[in-house]
Amino acid sequence: MASGGDRYKGLPATWPFRTAGTLFLIAMAWYCLGFALKDAPSKNAHIDTLPAHMDVFKLLIVAGVLFIIGGAIYNFRLERRRKQTR
Repeated sequence: MASGGDRYKGLPATWPFRTAGTLFLIAMAWYCLGFALKDAPSKNAHIDTLPAHMDVFKLLIVAGVLFIIGGAIYNFRLERRRKQTR
């Protein structure tokens, strides 16, 4: 097994924060792409805007913030349990 048993037990979880960072990167790319398509001259009228451009951006930002808050709460609880078992 690659996990190594109890070696990493009790360490803080990092996956919620990595997921939030990924969501923020996707949000920024979506935000920039939406304005790039709007500003670029296009011959096809159907690709001059992204569908729900700002709504998707805001949703991704909120999801990232929720992952950060959820990860912080999870890590606080994990730390509290770890201190109680000492």
